[in-house]
Amino acid sequence: MEESLILSKFDNLVQSGIVQYDDKQQIIEHIDGDLKFQFVLTSALIKKPTLTTAESQPDANTQKPEKREGSDISTTGFELGALDSHLVIVNKFCFARPHLMLLTFDGYKRQYEALDKSDLNDTWQLLNSAQSDYVAFYNCGPNGGCSRLHKHLQVMPLPANSFAAFLDSPDETETKVPFRWFYRRFEGNVTSAALFGTYKDLLEEATKVGGEYTTDAPPGAVCPHNVIFTKRWMIVLPRRRGAINKEAGVNSLGMLGVIAVATTKEIDNWVRLGLTESLAELGVPKGI
Repeated sequence: MEESLILSKFDNLVQSGIVQYDDKQQIIEHIDGDLKFQFVLTSALIKKPTLTTAESQPDANTQKPEKREGSDISTTGFELGALDSHLVIVNKFCFARPHLMLLTFDGYKRQYEALDKSDLNDTWQLLNSAQSDYVAFYNCGPNGGCSRLHKHLQVMPLPANSFAAFLDSPDETETKVPFRWFYRRFEGNVTSAALFGTYKDLLEEATKVGGEYTTDAPPGAVCPHNVIFTKRWMIVLPRRRGAINKEAGVNSLGMLGVIAVATTKEIDNWVRLGLTESLAELGVPKGI
């Protein structure tokens, strides 16, 4: 998939009103101890559903046959193309240009399952086809920050100055995050087998410290976790909770200090709760 075509289709969908993207969004920084947080304030997220609202408020397009069997994500009008085992669509509620989703062809694959080789292979293909620097992430399970259950990854331009920025600068020291995380830099040409092996190793480490938080999980569920990877590195971090309260929840990028919000009230709520302390609560605090 050519990046120029993706951007052209993305812009057309935004202009038509099908996709929500705020080109006037603001980045608001907050320093908490040793960490710099970036709030992405965007009106595009005002109507974004959660797992709870998705169940109680039907999608406006539910009468159209655009959902695959078993899926809770509609795709008609959002499709960009297909890879080996995933459909690539534009996210309906975006805080980046572009903001993409890779949905498994099988609508019964679930967001609480581990990534498999096909998930990583297709996402790796997309990352490497772009001229710009992109990041992929996976919110595994409700406690990992997912809002829909059909298994999917997300891809967008890599935010600058996240907690993971040190991974791109060998001379920089590791960011002192308050939670347990596991990461690896890639070396040389990364094969599909090596990519999957890296994920399996990191997930095993994450499960050792976070596996006990997989309570009342359905069959096939693994330790709630976040996966974030670029062409140069991968991070896996275990999660205990998806949110502190209704106005303070994060996905994978949120755990790296990039928190997308719809209102300044949400930012105030985060600051009141304590930014660093909240991320420790959402992840597995160091020392446990």
